[in-house]
Amino acid sequence: MNSSNQSMVGTEQSVLDFREKLAFFIVNFGNIPIMTMMSSFLLLFYTDVVGLDPVAIGTLFLVSRIMDGLSDPIMGFIIDHLPPTKLGRFRGYLILGAILTGLNFLLVWMGPSLATSGKLVIAYISYLLIGWTFDLMDIPLNSMIPVMSDRERDRDTLSTIKGAAYLLGSVAIIAGVLPLVSLFSTKQAGFHAVIIGVAGLMVLFSILGALGIKERVFPAHEDTYHFTDILHILAAKPVLILFITTLLLNISRSVTSAALVYFFLYVLKRPDLFSLTTLSSVVGIIAAVIATPLLVRRFGKKVCLALAAALGLTGSLIQFFIPTSQPLLFVIVPLVVSPSIGLIMILFYGIQADNVDYIEWQLGYRAEAAVASMSSFILKAAGGVGGAIVAYLLAFFRYVPNAEMQSSETLQGLYYINFVIPSALFLAALLIWAFFYPLTKEYTAKIMEELTEQRKNAHV
Repeated sequence: MNSSNQSMVGTEQSVLDFREKLAFFIVNFGNIPIMTMMSSFLLLFYTDVVGLDPVAIGTLFLVSRIMDGLSDPIMGFIIDHLPPTKLGRFRGYLILGAILTGLNFLLVWMGPSLATSGKLVIAYISYLLIGWTFDLMDIPLNSMIPVMSDRERDRDTLSTIKGAAYLLGSVAIIAGVLPLVSLFSTKQAGFHAVIIGVAGLMVLFSILGALGIKERVFPAHEDTYHFTDILHILAAKPVLILFITTLLLNISRSVTSAALVYFFLYVLKRPDLFSLTTLSSVVGIIAAVIATPLLVRRFGKKVCLALAAALGLTGSLIQFFIPTSQPLLFVIVPLVVSPSIGLIMILFYGIQADNVDYIEWQLGYRAEAAVASMSSFILKAAGGVGGAIVAYLLAFFRYVPNAEMQSSETLQGLYYINFVIPSALFLAALLIWAFFYPLTKEYTAKIMEELTEQRKNAHV
Protein backbone atom coordinates (compact mmCIF):
# COMPACT_ATOMS: atom_id res chain seq x y z
CA MET A 1 0.00 0.00 0.00
CA ASN A 2 1.28 3.47 -0.79
CA SER A 3 3.15 5.63 1.68
CA SER A 4 0.85 8.62 1.24
CA ASN A 5 -1.96 6.70 2.90
CA GLN A 6 0.36 5.81 5.74
CA SER A 7 1.39 9.41 6.24
CA MET A 8 -2.27 10.35 6.68
CA VAL A 9 -2.55 7.91 9.55
CA GLY A 10 0.46 9.32 11.31
CA THR A 11 -0.87 12.88 11.55
CA GLU A 12 -2.68 14.33 14.54
CA GLN A 13 -5.67 15.40 12.46
CA SER A 14 -8.63 13.02 12.22
CA VAL A 15 -8.88 11.09 8.98
CA LEU A 16 -12.64 10.57 9.33
CA ASP A 17 -15.24 12.89 7.82
CA PHE A 18 -18.95 13.05 8.62
CA ARG A 19 -20.02 10.87 5.69
CA GLU A 20 -17.69 8.08 6.70
CA LYS A 21 -18.86 8.25 10.31
CA LEU A 22 -22.46 8.07 9.10
CA ALA A 23 -21.64 5.09 6.87
CA PHE A 24 -19.98 3.35 9.82
CA PHE A 25 -23.10 3.94 11.89
CA ILE A 26 -25.31 2.53 9.12
CA VAL A 27 -23.28 -0.65 8.60
CA ASN A 28 -23.25 -1.38 12.33
CA PHE A 29 -26.94 -0.54 12.73
CA GLY A 30 -27.63 -3.10 10.01
CA ASN A 31 -25.53 -5.76 11.72
CA ILE A 32 -27.20 -5.87 15.15
CA PRO A 33 -30.81 -6.97 14.39
CA ILE A 34 -29.75 -10.54 13.57
CA MET A 35 -28.41 -11.54 16.97
CA THR A 36 -30.78 -9.24 18.86
CA MET A 37 -33.77 -10.99 17.31
CA MET A 38 -32.29 -14.39 18.02
CA SER A 39 -31.27 -13.68 21.62
CA SER A 40 -34.48 -11.85 22.57
CA PHE A 41 -37.26 -13.61 20.68
CA LEU A 42 -36.12 -16.90 19.11
CA LEU A 43 -36.70 -18.89 22.31
CA LEU A 44 -40.20 -17.41 22.66
CA PHE A 45 -40.90 -18.09 18.96
CA TYR A 46 -39.70 -21.70 19.16
CA THR A 47 -41.69 -22.45 22.35
CA ASP A 48 -44.92 -20.49 21.81
CA VAL A 49 -45.24 -20.47 17.99
CA VAL A 50 -43.37 -23.51 16.66
CA GLY A 51 -44.14 -25.65 19.73
CA LEU A 52 -40.63 -27.02 20.35
CA ASP A 53 -39.62 -28.36 23.76
CA PRO A 54 -37.54 -25.85 25.82
CA VAL A 55 -34.99 -28.54 26.73
CA ALA A 56 -34.47 -29.42 23.06
CA ILE A 57 -33.99 -25.73 22.26
CA GLY A 58 -31.53 -25.26 25.13
CA THR A 59 -29.50 -28.21 23.87
CA LEU A 60 -29.52 -26.73 20.36
CA PHE A 61 -28.21 -23.41 21.67
CA LEU A 62 -25.39 -25.10 23.63
CA VAL A 63 -24.34 -27.46 20.82
CA SER A 64 -24.15 -24.58 18.35
CA ARG A 65 -21.98 -22.54 20.70
CA ILE A 66 -19.54 -25.44 21.11
CA MET A 67 -19.31 -25.61 17.33
CA ASP A 68 -18.74 -21.85 17.18
CA GLY A 69 -15.85 -22.19 19.64
CA LEU A 70 -14.11 -24.25 16.96
CA SER A 71 -15.32 -22.44 13.86
CA ASP A 72 -14.87 -18.77 14.82
CA PRO A 73 -11.05 -18.76 15.17
CA ILE A 74 -10.85 -20.75 11.92
CA MET A 75 -13.02 -18.17 10.15
CA GLY A 76 -10.88 -15.40 11.63
CA PHE A 77 -7.75 -17.06 10.22
CA ILE A 78 -9.37 -17.55 6.82
CA ILE A 79 -10.54 -13.93 6.60
CA ASP A 80 -7.11 -12.61 7.64
CA HIS A 81 -5.58 -14.63 4.77
CA LEU A 82 -8.17 -14.08 2.03
CA PRO A 83 -6.90 -12.05 -0.94
CA PRO A 84 -7.93 -8.38 -0.85
CA THR A 85 -10.81 -7.34 -3.08
CA LYS A 86 -11.21 -4.00 -4.85
CA LEU A 87 -12.86 -2.79 -1.65
CA GLY A 88 -9.90 -3.79 0.56
CA ARG A 89 -9.15 -6.63 2.95
CA PHE A 90 -12.52 -6.72 4.71
CA ARG A 91 -15.33 -4.74 3.10
CA GLY A 92 -16.00 -7.02 0.12
CA TYR A 93 -16.35 -10.06 2.37
CA LEU A 94 -18.59 -8.09 4.73
CA ILE A 95 -21.05 -7.51 1.87
CA LEU A 96 -20.97 -11.15 0.78
CA GLY A 97 -21.46 -12.28 4.37
CA ALA A 98 -24.46 -9.96 4.82
CA ILE A 99 -26.27 -11.47 1.83
CA LEU A 100 -25.63 -15.07 2.94
CA THR A 101 -26.59 -14.28 6.54
CA GLY A 102 -29.86 -12.67 5.46
CA LEU A 103 -30.91 -15.83 3.61
CA ASN A 104 -29.80 -18.05 6.50
CA PHE A 105 -31.67 -15.83 8.99
CA LEU A 106 -34.94 -16.37 7.12
CA LEU A 107 -34.42 -20.13 7.26
CA VAL A 108 -33.75 -20.13 11.03
CA TRP A 109 -37.21 -18.70 11.72
CA MET A 110 -39.46 -19.62 8.84
CA GLY A 111 -38.07 -23.09 8.15
CA PRO A 112 -39.23 -24.73 11.42
CA SER A 113 -42.52 -22.82 11.55
CA LEU A 114 -43.60 -23.63 7.98
CA ALA A 115 -42.44 -27.24 7.96
CA THR A 116 -45.09 -29.92 8.55
CA SER A 117 -42.52 -32.29 10.05
CA GLY A 118 -38.86 -32.34 11.04
CA LYS A 119 -39.10 -28.91 12.69
CA LEU A 120 -36.33 -29.58 15.19
CA VAL A 121 -34.01 -30.94 12.47
CA ILE A 122 -34.51 -27.80 10.37
CA ALA A 123 -33.90 -25.66 13.45
CA TYR A 124 -30.63 -27.49 14.14
CA ILE A 125 -29.32 -27.25 10.58
CA SER A 126 -30.21 -23.59 10.04
CA TYR A 127 -29.06 -22.46 13.50
CA LEU A 128 -25.73 -24.26 13.21
CA LEU A 129 -25.21 -22.86 9.71
CA ILE A 130 -25.71 -19.27 10.80
CA GLY A 131 -22.65 -19.63 13.00
CA TRP A 132 -20.57 -19.65 9.79
CA THR A 133 -22.50 -17.21 7.61
CA PHE A 134 -22.73 -14.61 10.39
CA ASP A 135 -18.95 -14.84 10.87
CA LEU A 136 -18.37 -13.86 7.26
CA MET A 137 -20.30 -10.64 7.92
CA ASP A 138 -19.44 -9.93 11.53
CA ILE A 139 -15.69 -10.63 11.64
CA PRO A 140 -14.83 -8.25 8.76
CA LEU A 141 -17.03 -5.57 10.33
CA ASN A 142 -15.37 -5.98 13.73
CA SER A 143 -11.97 -5.77 12.03
CA MET A 144 -12.65 -2.29 10.65
CA ILE A 145 -11.85 0.00 13.60
CA PRO A 146 -8.13 -0.92 13.74
CA VAL A 147 -7.76 -0.41 9.96
CA MET A 148 -9.84 2.76 9.55
CA SER A 149 -7.48 4.85 11.71
CA ASP A 150 -4.66 4.46 14.23
CA ARG A 151 -5.47 7.74 16.00
CA GLU A 152 -6.73 7.09 19.54
CA ARG A 153 -9.48 9.71 19.33
CA ASP A 154 -10.63 8.38 15.97
CA ARG A 155 -10.87 4.90 17.45
CA ASP A 156 -12.75 6.22 20.47
CA THR A 157 -15.13 7.97 18.07
CA LEU A 158 -15.61 4.81 15.99
CA SER A 159 -16.15 2.70 19.11
CA THR A 160 -18.77 5.18 20.30
CA ILE A 161 -20.50 5.16 16.93
CA LYS A 162 -20.45 1.36 16.81
CA GLY A 163 -21.74 1.03 20.35
CA ALA A 164 -24.46 3.62 19.76
CA ALA A 165 -25.56 1.88 16.55
CA TYR A 166 -25.70 -1.49 18.28
CA LEU A 167 -27.58 -0.13 21.28
CA LEU A 168 -30.11 1.89 19.31
CA GLY A 169 -30.58 -1.00 16.90
CA SER A 170 -31.18 -3.35 19.82
CA VAL A 171 -33.68 -0.97 21.41
CA ALA A 172 -35.55 -0.56 18.11
CA ILE A 173 -35.82 -4.33 17.70
CA ILE A 174 -36.72 -5.20 21.29
CA ALA A 175 -39.24 -2.38 21.65
CA GLY A 176 -40.79 -2.81 18.22
CA VAL A 177 -41.19 -6.56 17.69
CA LEU A 178 -44.12 -7.39 19.98
CA PRO A 179 -46.23 -4.35 18.96
CA LEU A 180 -45.63 -5.17 15.28
CA VAL A 181 -46.45 -8.86 15.79
CA SER A 182 -49.69 -7.90 17.55
CA LEU A 183 -50.89 -6.12 14.41
CA PHE A 184 -51.37 -9.46 12.64
CA SER A 185 -54.04 -12.09 13.11
CA THR A 186 -51.61 -14.71 14.43
CA LYS A 187 -48.23 -14.67 16.15
CA GLN A 188 -46.80 -16.73 13.30
CA ALA A 189 -47.87 -14.26 10.60
CA GLY A 190 -46.64 -11.33 12.66
CA PHE A 191 -43.22 -12.85 13.32
CA HIS A 192 -42.85 -13.82 9.66
CA ALA A 193 -43.50 -10.25 8.53
CA VAL A 194 -41.01 -8.85 11.06
CA ILE A 195 -38.36 -11.40 10.09
CA ILE A 196 -38.61 -10.60 6.39
CA GLY A 197 -38.37 -6.88 7.11
CA VAL A 198 -35.38 -7.28 9.43
CA ALA A 199 -33.49 -9.44 6.92
CA GLY A 200 -34.07 -6.96 4.11
CA LEU A 201 -32.98 -3.94 6.15
CA MET A 202 -29.89 -5.79 7.41
CA VAL A 203 -28.67 -6.57 3.89
CA LEU A 204 -29.43 -3.06 2.59
CA PHE A 205 -27.74 -1.23 5.48
CA SER A 206 -24.72 -3.54 5.42
CA ILE A 207 -24.09 -2.92 1.73
CA LEU A 208 -24.61 0.86 1.86
CA GLY A 209 -22.50 1.25 4.98
CA ALA A 210 -19.64 -0.95 3.74
CA LEU A 211 -19.38 1.12 0.54
CA GLY A 212 -18.99 4.33 2.57
CA ILE A 213 -16.07 3.39 4.86
CA LYS A 214 -12.35 3.09 4.10
CA GLU A 215 -9.36 0.98 5.13
CA ARG A 216 -6.20 2.99 5.86
CA VAL A 217 -3.94 1.24 8.39
CA PHE A 218 -1.62 -1.42 7.05
CA PRO A 219 0.91 -3.62 8.90
CA ALA A 220 4.26 -2.19 9.91
CA HIS A 221 5.67 -5.66 9.18
CA GLU A 222 5.13 -7.77 6.09
CA ASP A 223 4.98 -10.96 8.14
CA THR A 224 1.66 -12.74 8.49
CA TYR A 225 0.77 -15.45 10.94
CA HIS A 226 0.26 -19.18 10.48
CA PHE A 227 -2.63 -21.34 11.59
CA THR A 228 -0.58 -22.66 14.50
CA ASP A 229 -0.20 -19.07 15.77
CA ILE A 230 -3.93 -18.75 16.51
CA LEU A 231 -3.49 -20.16 20.00
CA HIS A 232 -0.72 -17.64 20.74
CA ILE A 233 -3.02 -14.81 19.63
CA LEU A 234 -6.05 -15.96 21.58
CA ALA A 235 -3.98 -16.82 24.67
CA ALA A 236 -2.33 -13.39 24.87
CA LYS A 237 -3.32 -12.07 28.29
CA PRO A 238 -5.18 -8.90 27.18
CA VAL A 239 -7.12 -10.84 24.53
CA LEU A 240 -7.97 -13.71 26.89
CA ILE A 241 -9.09 -11.52 29.80
CA LEU A 242 -11.20 -9.31 27.53
CA PHE A 243 -12.76 -12.47 26.09
CA ILE A 244 -13.66 -13.98 29.48
CA THR A 245 -14.92 -10.70 30.95
CA THR A 246 -17.10 -9.64 28.05
CA LEU A 247 -18.41 -13.18 27.55
CA LEU A 248 -19.68 -13.16 31.14
CA LEU A 249 -21.13 -9.65 30.75
CA ASN A 250 -22.89 -10.52 27.52
CA ILE A 251 -24.25 -13.82 28.83
CA SER A 252 -25.74 -11.82 31.70
CA ARG A 253 -27.34 -9.44 29.24
CA SER A 254 -28.57 -12.31 27.06
CA VAL A 255 -30.17 -14.11 30.00
CA THR A 256 -32.12 -10.93 30.72
CA SER A 257 -32.96 -10.40 27.04
CA ALA A 258 -34.35 -13.92 26.66
CA ALA A 259 -36.16 -14.03 30.01
CA LEU A 260 -37.48 -10.51 30.52
CA VAL A 261 -40.29 -10.88 28.01
CA TYR A 262 -41.59 -13.86 30.04
CA PHE A 263 -41.40 -11.72 33.20
CA PHE A 264 -43.56 -9.00 31.69
CA LEU A 265 -46.01 -11.50 30.17
CA TYR A 266 -46.53 -13.77 33.16
CA VAL A 267 -45.35 -11.99 36.34
CA LEU A 268 -46.31 -8.37 35.72
CA LYS A 269 -48.97 -9.32 33.14
CA ARG A 270 -48.12 -6.09 31.33
CA PRO A 271 -46.65 -6.92 27.91
CA ASP A 272 -47.24 -3.28 26.92
CA LEU A 273 -44.69 -2.18 29.53
CA PHE A 274 -42.02 -4.37 27.93
CA SER A 275 -41.74 -2.04 24.94
CA LEU A 276 -42.09 1.10 27.06
CA THR A 277 -39.37 0.00 29.48
CA THR A 278 -37.09 -0.78 26.55
CA LEU A 279 -37.73 2.63 25.05
CA SER A 280 -36.91 4.28 28.38
CA SER A 281 -33.40 2.82 28.07
CA VAL A 282 -32.68 5.34 25.29
CA VAL A 283 -32.02 7.93 28.02
CA GLY A 284 -29.23 5.82 29.48
CA ILE A 285 -27.85 4.98 26.05
CA ILE A 286 -27.58 8.65 25.13
CA ALA A 287 -25.88 9.33 28.46
CA ALA A 288 -23.38 6.52 27.78
CA VAL A 289 -22.66 7.79 24.25
CA ILE A 290 -21.93 11.28 25.59
CA ALA A 291 -20.02 10.22 28.69
CA THR A 292 -17.85 7.35 27.41
CA PRO A 293 -15.27 9.38 25.42
CA LEU A 294 -14.92 11.82 28.33
CA LEU A 295 -14.54 9.04 30.89
CA VAL A 296 -12.03 7.17 28.73
CA ARG A 297 -9.80 10.24 28.32
CA ARG A 298 -9.90 10.86 32.06
CA PHE A 299 -9.62 7.34 33.49
CA GLY A 300 -8.75 4.95 30.63
CA LYS A 301 -10.73 2.02 29.24
CA LYS A 302 -9.85 -0.46 31.99
CA VAL A 303 -11.35 1.66 34.78
CA CYS A 304 -14.40 2.52 32.69
CA LEU A 305 -15.25 -1.12 31.94
CA ALA A 306 -14.97 -1.94 35.65
CA LEU A 307 -17.42 0.90 36.33
CA ALA A 308 -19.81 -0.51 33.71
CA ALA A 309 -19.76 -3.96 35.33
CA ALA A 310 -20.37 -2.45 38.76
CA LEU A 311 -23.37 -0.51 37.42
CA GLY A 312 -24.80 -3.67 35.87
CA LEU A 313 -24.44 -5.54 39.16
CA THR A 314 -26.16 -2.72 41.04
CA GLY A 315 -29.07 -2.61 38.61
CA SER A 316 -29.69 -6.37 38.79
CA LEU A 317 -29.63 -6.38 42.59
CA ILE A 318 -32.05 -3.46 42.87
CA GLN A 319 -34.49 -5.14 40.48
CA PHE A 320 -34.26 -8.39 42.45
CA PHE A 321 -35.24 -6.77 45.73
CA ILE A 322 -38.06 -4.66 44.27
CA PRO A 323 -38.94 -6.56 41.05
CA THR A 324 -42.64 -5.75 40.68
CA SER A 325 -42.42 -2.01 41.29
CA GLN A 326 -43.43 -0.79 37.84
CA PRO A 327 -42.55 2.90 38.44
CA LEU A 328 -39.10 1.86 39.63
CA LEU A 329 -38.43 0.16 36.30
CA PHE A 330 -38.59 3.54 34.58
CA VAL A 331 -35.94 4.87 36.98
CA ILE A 332 -33.52 1.94 37.26
CA VAL A 333 -33.48 1.04 33.56
CA PRO A 334 -32.52 4.48 32.17
CA LEU A 335 -30.31 5.56 35.09
CA VAL A 336 -28.43 2.34 35.91
CA VAL A 337 -29.10 -0.63 33.61
CA SER A 338 -28.89 0.96 30.17
CA PRO A 339 -25.83 3.16 30.95
CA SER A 340 -24.06 -0.04 32.02
CA ILE A 341 -24.98 -1.79 28.77
CA GLY A 342 -24.00 1.30 26.78
CA LEU A 343 -20.59 1.60 28.39
CA ILE A 344 -19.84 -2.10 27.88
CA MET A 345 -20.87 -2.06 24.23
CA ILE A 346 -18.92 1.10 23.38
CA LEU A 347 -15.77 0.22 25.34
CA PHE A 348 -15.47 -3.33 24.04
CA TYR A 349 -14.58 -2.45 20.47
CA GLY A 350 -12.07 0.22 21.47
CA ILE A 351 -10.37 -2.26 23.80
CA GLN A 352 -10.39 -4.85 21.02
CA ALA A 353 -8.56 -2.38 18.73
CA ASP A 354 -5.96 -1.88 21.50
CA ASN A 355 -5.53 -5.65 21.64
CA VAL A 356 -4.88 -5.82 17.89
CA ASP A 357 -2.07 -3.31 18.40
CA TYR A 358 -0.78 -5.32 21.35
CA ILE A 359 -0.57 -8.46 19.19
CA GLU A 360 1.38 -6.59 16.50
CA TRP A 361 3.66 -5.02 19.13
CA GLN A 362 4.23 -8.29 20.99
CA LEU A 363 4.21 -10.90 18.19
CA GLY A 364 5.18 -8.88 15.11
CA TYR A 365 2.09 -9.36 12.91
CA ARG A 366 -1.41 -7.95 12.65
CA ALA A 367 -4.37 -10.25 13.19
CA GLU A 368 -7.48 -8.08 13.03
CA ALA A 369 -9.82 -10.89 11.98
CA ALA A 370 -8.41 -13.39 14.50
CA VAL A 371 -9.02 -10.96 17.36
CA ALA A 372 -12.38 -9.95 15.88
CA SER A 373 -13.41 -13.62 15.70
CA MET A 374 -13.50 -13.58 19.49
CA SER A 375 -16.04 -10.74 19.49
CA SER A 376 -18.11 -12.61 16.92
CA PHE A 377 -17.98 -15.72 19.11
CA ILE A 378 -18.90 -13.69 22.20
CA LEU A 379 -21.96 -12.22 20.50
CA LYS A 380 -23.19 -15.63 19.36
CA ALA A 381 -22.08 -17.56 22.45
CA ALA A 382 -23.69 -15.07 24.82
CA GLY A 383 -26.98 -15.34 22.97
CA GLY A 384 -26.78 -19.12 22.78
CA VAL A 385 -25.60 -19.80 26.32
CA GLY A 386 -27.92 -17.18 27.78
CA GLY A 387 -30.82 -18.62 25.82
CA ALA A 388 -29.90 -22.16 26.86
CA ILE A 389 -29.79 -21.16 30.54
CA VAL A 390 -33.24 -19.62 30.27
CA ALA A 391 -34.64 -22.55 28.27
CA TYR A 392 -33.40 -25.18 30.74
CA LEU A 393 -34.62 -23.20 33.74
CA LEU A 394 -38.03 -22.63 32.17
CA ALA A 395 -38.34 -26.39 31.89
CA PHE A 396 -37.00 -26.86 35.43
CA PHE A 397 -39.53 -24.40 36.84
CA ARG A 398 -42.34 -26.07 34.85
CA TYR A 399 -43.19 -23.24 32.46
CA VAL A 400 -46.32 -23.89 30.34
CA PRO A 401 -46.33 -22.04 26.98
CA ASN A 402 -49.27 -19.66 26.46
CA ALA A 403 -50.89 -20.53 29.83
CA GLU A 404 -53.11 -17.83 31.30
CA MET A 405 -51.76 -18.57 34.79
CA GLN A 406 -48.32 -19.97 35.58
CA SER A 407 -47.66 -21.90 38.79
CA SER A 408 -46.14 -20.17 41.82
CA GLU A 409 -43.00 -22.26 41.21
CA THR A 410 -42.71 -20.88 37.68
CA LEU A 411 -43.28 -17.30 38.78
CA GLN A 412 -40.64 -17.60 41.50
CA GLY A 413 -38.26 -19.11 38.97
CA LEU A 414 -38.68 -16.10 36.69
CA TYR A 415 -37.42 -13.88 39.51
CA TYR A 416 -34.23 -15.92 39.84
CA ILE A 417 -33.67 -16.18 36.09
CA ASN A 418 -34.06 -12.46 35.48
CA PHE A 419 -32.11 -11.05 38.41
CA VAL A 420 -30.02 -13.52 40.44
CA ILE A 421 -28.13 -15.16 37.57
CA PRO A 422 -27.26 -11.82 35.89
CA SER A 423 -26.00 -10.48 39.25
CA ALA A 424 -23.65 -13.44 39.72
CA LEU A 425 -22.29 -13.06 36.18
CA PHE A 426 -21.70 -9.31 36.59
CA LEU A 427 -19.81 -9.89 39.85
CA ALA A 428 -17.55 -12.56 38.32
CA ALA A 429 -16.78 -10.34 35.32
CA LEU A 430 -15.97 -7.35 37.53
CA LEU A 431 -13.49 -9.29 39.66
CA ILE A 432 -11.71 -10.92 36.69
CA TRP A 433 -11.38 -7.64 34.81
CA ALA A 434 -10.25 -5.52 37.75
CA PHE A 435 -7.55 -7.92 38.91
CA PHE A 436 -6.20 -9.45 35.68
CA TYR A 437 -6.50 -7.13 32.64
CA PRO A 438 -2.98 -5.72 32.05
CA LEU A 439 -3.39 -2.81 29.59
CA THR A 440 -3.68 0.43 31.52
CA LYS A 441 -4.09 3.81 29.85
CA GLU A 442 -0.34 4.47 30.07
CA TYR A 443 0.64 1.01 28.78
CA THR A 444 -1.64 1.38 25.74
CA ALA A 445 -0.17 4.81 24.91
CA LYS A 446 3.34 3.36 25.01
CA ILE A 447 2.42 0.55 22.59
CA MET A 448 0.80 2.95 20.11
CA GLU A 449 3.78 5.31 20.21
CA GLU A 450 6.22 2.51 19.39
CA LEU A 451 4.02 1.08 16.61
CA THR A 452 3.56 4.50 15.01
CA GLU A 453 7.32 4.92 14.86
CA GLN A 454 7.74 1.46 13.35
CA ARG A 455 5.16 2.22 10.64
CA LYS A 456 6.92 5.46 9.74
CA ASN A 457 10.24 3.66 9.42
CA ALA A 458 8.71 0.81 7.41
CA HIS A 459 7.25 3.14 4.76
CA VAL A 460 9.96 5.77 4.44
